Amino acid sequence: MNTWNRLDLRNKDQRPKVDALVALHFSPNNARATFYQNEDYQIGHFILDRNGKKLWWQHSHGTSDPARLKQHYYIWWCYVKPFDGI
Repeated sequence: MNTWNRLDLRNKDQRPKVDALVALHFSPNNARATFYQNEDYQIGHFILDRNGKKLWWQHSHGTSDPARLKQHYYIWWCYVKPFDGI
């Protein structure tokens, strides 16, 4: 069984490998945010920009900035085995 790890963008050992298939769990990080944001799960992978410095989260709804998402959510991740449709 896969274990959920807290996403830490500062340390490369604490985040998933680039282009690896992962699931992210988003949980609002304060009581005020729970009124307009819900817990969510997404499956996708992290990619680097052209310069190879900025990390982006690519998923079925588009591409998001994980640093910006961390301002509103606690983010947990785990590796997912590839399945049909991916």
